[in-house]
Amino acid sequence: MPGPSPSAHQVLVYSGPGVSPLSLSHTILTLSLLLLPHYTVQPATPEVLSSQPWEPSCALLIIPGGRDLPFVEELTIKRKVTKRIKEYVEQGGKYLGICAGAYFGTKQVKFDVGGGMEVVGERDLAFFPGSSEGPTFPGFQYASESGSRAVSLFLEPSPSSSSSSHRSIDHLYYNGGGHFVLPSPKPSNVEVLARYADTGKDEDPIAVVLTRNGKGKSILCSIHPEYPLNDPPARLAINKLEHPPEIEEIEVSEKERIKWVEELLKALDLNPPDKHQLLDNDKEGGEVQGEEDPNLLLHPTHPSPIFILSHPNLPELSTHAVSKNELKDKMIREDSWEILKDGNDQLRFGTVEATFSSASTSEDEVTRWLSTKRRDQPHFEPPSIESLNIDSKGDVSPLIPQPPDFHSIPKTILLPSANIPYTPRWTPLFNFDTYWKELDSARKSSGRRSGVMRKSDQGQGEKCALGDLVFYGETVTSTQTMLDRNPILLTNLSAPLAFLATFQLSGRGRGSNIWLSPAGCLQFSLLLDLPSSLSNKMVFIQYIMALAVCEAVDEDGKLGVRIKWPNDIYAEVEGVSGTEIGSGKKGKAKLGGILVNTNFVGGKWRIVVGCGINVLNALPTTSLSQLHSLLAAKLSNSNKTLPPAPTMEGTFAKIMNSFENKWEQFIDEKGFKGFMNEYHGRWLHSGQEVTLTTTEPPTPLRILSITPDHGLLRCIPIQKSTSTTSNGLTPLYNRTVDHSAEDRYSLASSPAGNGGGQTGFVDLQPDGNSFDLMSGLIKRKV
Repeated sequence: MPGPSPSAHQVLVYSGPGVSPLSLSHTILTLSLLLLPHYTVQPATPEVLSSQPWEPSCALLIIPGGRDLPFVEELTIKRKVTKRIKEYVEQGGKYLGICAGAYFGTKQVKFDVGGGMEVVGERDLAFFPGSSEGPTFPGFQYASESGSRAVSLFLEPSPSSSSSSHRSIDHLYYNGGGHFVLPSPKPSNVEVLARYADTGKDEDPIAVVLTRNGKGKSILCSIHPEYPLNDPPARLAINKLEHPPEIEEIEVSEKERIKWVEELLKALDLNPPDKHQLLDNDKEGGEVQGEEDPNLLLHPTHPSPIFILSHPNLPELSTHAVSKNELKDKMIREDSWEILKDGNDQLRFGTVEATFSSASTSEDEVTRWLSTKRRDQPHFEPPSIESLNIDSKGDVSPLIPQPPDFHSIPKTILLPSANIPYTPRWTPLFNFDTYWKELDSARKSSGRRSGVMRKSDQGQGEKCALGDLVFYGETVTSTQTMLDRNPILLTNLSAPLAFLATFQLSGRGRGSNIWLSPAGCLQFSLLLDLPSSLSNKMVFIQYIMALAVCEAVDEDGKLGVRIKWPNDIYAEVEGVSGTEIGSGKKGKAKLGGILVNTNFVGGKWRIVVGCGINVLNALPTTSLSQLHSLLAAKLSNSNKTLPPAPTMEGTFAKIMNSFENKWEQFIDEKGFKGFMNEYHGRWLHSGQEVTLTTTEPPTPLRILSITPDHGLLRCIPIQKSTSTTSNGLTPLYNRTVDHSAEDRYSLASSPAGNGGGQTGFVDLQPDGNSFDLMSGLIKRKV
C-alpha cells in the first residue's frame, strides 16, 4: 500500500466500534482548532479504511480512546485494516494513538492482569516494540468515571519537538491508560516524550512515546490530551484532587495542554497554521482580530450569527429561503443588510460578503469575523431613570440584578454566496460537509434518493426533503422561540426546514420548563406544514418524533432508548441511575424531550417541533455516548459487533431521515394507527401501575396503551375491592363523552385477560398531566 503523497491534507480519526464517542468528538474538535485550514479533520469508518484508497491523502491517522479489543476485532480480524495501517506508516505515514489507541499501537498489551477485566495479547501494529501495561492508576471501571483522575506529566527534552528543557503539565485527564515498558536494550527508534509525575516510584512510568517505523512515525499517548480542562470529564477529575486548583491555575494548564498538543502534531511533521502570524496580519487599530478562543467556543456568552445552508445538490434552497415578497416587503435596507423587526426578534439578513466592507471578502476574513463575534460582548442599555425606585428617605435603591435579555439583541442571519462557498471552519462545532454525507447515507440505506426535490403533499408544486434546508446557529436564544414567536418568519419561511443550534441560552421545554443546554446536546426545531384535514391529529406529532428519535439512535434497541409518555426520551438500561452492569436491574434516566407548538397562520397550520437529545454529554449526564460505552462494557467478552460511535452530524442526519419517513406515513394514512405496535414496543409503560393524584381519593391505575383515535393514555382502575360501588373518581374524570382534549372516564368492555365484563377506562390527555415516572404518579400539569 502507498504512503501519503506530498500534498496529503486529511487527518482521519477512526470512528468505528470500540471508540469512545466523547473522545472521538473532542479529538476532532481539538485538532480542527489547531490544524484548520491547513488540514481537514474528519471521522473515518472501518468501511472507509478497508475499501477506500485513503492513504495518499492522509497526513495523519488517529485512533482515539475507547476499548482496544473491539479495535482488534474490527480492524485486525474482520477487515484486515491493521496491515494497511502498518504499511501506510512504514511508507511515510503518521499515527497517533490515544489511550486505547495507544494500547492498540504497541507490540504487547497487559491490562488488569489477574483482574476481572484482564486483557493480554500481541498486537499487529507493534509500533512500540515493548509492552503497554495498565491501568497505571487503580480504580478503573468501563463506562465509569470511578477511576478517572487529573495527572501531571514531566515532558522530556525532545529533538522531535520544540521542548528543549524539562517542564511539566498539570491537570490532564486520565482514565485507564497504561505505561510503556521498554525492552532491553532500549530500541534506537523509540523516544520518550513524557512520564507520569509524582508516582512515588524510583523511575516515573513512561506515559508518551514517539516511534520511528520505516519512513513514518507514531506517537502513543496513554492519557487524554484531547479533553478541555474546563469541561467534563476533565473538570470532574480535577475536582477529585485533594486540593483542587483555582480557576486561574486550570486556565494556565489549559493553555499548556493546547500548546503541548500542537507540539505533538509538529513532532509528527504536521504543519499547523502559525496563529501568531495570523494575529500579526489581523491587527487593525491596535486590536487583535480573529484569534480563536477555544474556551469561548465551548462556553458562549451571547447569540452568534446564524447560517442558512442547504444540500450541495440544492443550492437554491438556501438562497431562496427568505425570498418571498411578503417577507421582503417588511424588510428595511441598511447598507449591505436587510433588517426585519418581527414579534420577538430583530433580524438582519445578508450574504457572507456583508461581513466585510471590502469588495473581495475571503473565506479567511469570514472565519476571523466569526471568531471576533464570539469575543465581542453585546451592549445592553442601562436601566432608565423611571425604572429606579426612590424610598421614603429619598434614596435611590438599585435594581435587582437581572439576567441579560438576549432576545433584545439583533440577530444576524447569513445567506450563502456563490463567490465564497461554505467551509467547516465557519462551524467548528458542527461539520456540514460531514452532515450532508451522513444524510445521503441514511437516505440510501432506507431506499430514498437524496438531494432532490419532491412532490408536495399539499398538491402544490415541489418541496425539499426534511434536512435539506438547515438554519444553524452556534449559539442562539432558542430555536423554538425564534420560529414560534416571530409571526412574520413563521408565516413566510419555506417548509420543511430544520433549525439547529449547538448551544441555547434560553431553550424552551414543555409548559414553563427551561431546557438546559449543556455541551454535547443535540437541539433543533422543525418547521412543518400540516394539512387542515389532520388538525384533530396534532397530539400524535410528539409521538412520531419520539419514535423517529428512538429508531435513529437505537435502531435495534440494544442501547435501551425508550419513550416516556408523552414527550420524553429515556434510557432504560443497566448502569444508569445507580444500577450496575450485570446486576439484572435496569435504571431509568432521561435522555431528552420533545415540544410541539401549533399555529394557524396564513390559512394553514404551521407546526414547530422542538427536540433536545443528549448525544455527547459527559458524565454524570446520561447520554448516547454513555449508553454506547455501557453496551461496549456489556459485550466486552462476546463477539457481537458494536454499533458505530454516535456523532452530532450522524445523529442529526438519521433523525431527519427517520422523522421524514414517519411524517409521510402519518400524512398518507391520515393518522397514527399504523404506528401503534411500534410505539408500544418502544415505550416504558405497558402494564405499569401508577396513581392518579387528581382524584379524591387518589386512584390506582394500570396503564394499557395509548388510544389510536386521540392519543390519550388509556388506563384501567386497579380494583381493590369488588364490594364498593364508588369508582373513586371526581366528576372531572367521570365522563362518558369522548372529548379528545380532556381526560375522561368511560365504561367499556374489559380487554381480554382482565376477567371480561364491564370496567371503566381512564383516558388521560397529554397536555394536562405530568407523569412522575420514578414515583409512579400522574399529576395535573401546572
